[in-house]
Amino acid sequence: MSKKILLYYPPNKRTIAIETLCKTLVESGHKLVVLTLTEKGDFHRRIEQMGVETFSITMNRKPSWKYFLNQARYLIRFCKEHKIDSVWSNLQEANMIAVLAQPLLKAKVIVFRHHAESAFFAEYGRQFNMTRNKNEVRFDKIINKLAKTIVVPSSGVWFGMEKYEKCNMSKVKLIPYIYDFSAYQNPDPIKVQLLRKEYECNLLLIMVCRMIDTKQHLPVFRTIKKITDEGLSIKLIVMDDGPLKSQLEEYIRTNSLHNIISLVGFRNDFINYMAAADLLVHPSLTEASNSVVKEIGLLEKTAVVCKDVGDFNDYIIDLKNGFLIERNDLDISLDFVIRKAYSNKNQLNEMGINLKIDILQRFSNSEKNISKYLELVAE
Repeated sequence: MSKKILLYYPPNKRTIAIETLCKTLVESGHKLVVLTLTEKGDFHRRIEQMGVETFSITMNRKPSWKYFLNQARYLIRFCKEHKIDSVWSNLQEANMIAVLAQPLLKAKVIVFRHHAESAFFAEYGRQFNMTRNKNEVRFDKIINKLAKTIVVPSSGVWFGMEKYEKCNMSKVKLIPYIYDFSAYQNPDPIKVQLLRKEYECNLLLIMVCRMIDTKQHLPVFRTIKKITDEGLSIKLIVMDDGPLKSQLEEYIRTNSLHNIISLVGFRNDFINYMAAADLLVHPSLTEASNSVVKEIGLLEKTAVVCKDVGDFNDYIIDLKNGFLIERNDLDISLDFVIRKAYSNKNQLNEMGINLKIDILQRFSNSEKNISKYLELVAE
């Protein structure tokens, strides 16, 4: 039976996973409406091309309690006016509003959670001298208690909720993101070749992530310095930006690594850099479900990631399609993996092919993977 579904979503920026979900619902014969908490933007324009009605509602955020109550009242009116059967709320802000409105909604509310901070702060907060925002903790508690159905994208999010938030896991469903991988841009072979020449070496590594403590750039830099000091021909491209940029630049200057480590910032043609690299290094300590690792896999390249983070345990098989390293033994683990990759380039190629196969099987918008989302509509 066709249902009218509201995708309730704070941002207005495009993401392939959310757009694939929208496309899936429309092509399955359901009526989709999109409501964001920000003004209309690129996301709305893309969704409207699918024939979807889009709306936005912005309100003064202060005081915060009044903001959430006013947004909940608006959501109740909106659902009644548009005869919504099911609200699919995404991200903590929208989830909080949706569960507050839930008692006065005829529509069923399904909460989609996309963060895994509780596990990180419990396990690494003291080490990094970081504490989680108290309001975020409070919101998670309220959402976990009031939500009737919670969808999470990975085992990492699941186990964090179970172990550190003591959530009632009987109402939590693990459903991986789905992607229309044909929507990703393809590398430019000529530009890739030029980049290989510019960064000529025996093993070209790449990091693509925000320059923040939890992404662990400095341990990677230390390992690169140690190995290259021994004469190994290795270079590292670092993409994106962040608050640690000046500290990382200082490390490069102090250790004379400017010919080995290149900070190139955020680039729209990031796919060419990834295609030029031999190996993605991504020792992040907190993820829900990382997209960059999937993107490198589509290029038939592989990655170094940490065990027990996000969804990496769900599809990365150590030495078969990627490298799983220990979070608490990072320097030694990284050193071992980079040396192994350096001396086994043929194995890297095989692992990249395997990773692409596994990513397409688990995350593509195949009939099997789509059915997990359509089952939510039928419930």
